[in-house]
Amino acid sequence: MTETLFCYCCRVHHDKSQMRRYPTRQGYRWRCLRSIEAAASSLREREAFGQKQSALNREAAREAAERGLRLRRMLMAAPG
Repeated sequence: MTETLFCYCCRVHHDKSQMRRYPTRQGYRWRCLRSIEAAASSLREREAFGQKQSALNREAAREAAERGLRLRRMLMAAPG
């Protein structure tokens, strides 16, 4: 079984081999290599990475909300 860790930067679980401990004001946190590399690039590339990640996060939140709504509808429709 592959062990995963949560990346505080892009808020996604990644394989442990793709993660590094990264110093923050609150202490060390896990951060994926992809986000570390994106932060080291030019301002335009960092902005593009941030926009892409924001779009992915919005889509994930929308899908989670839809799943919750479907579940609530199923529970309300179930004979009780």
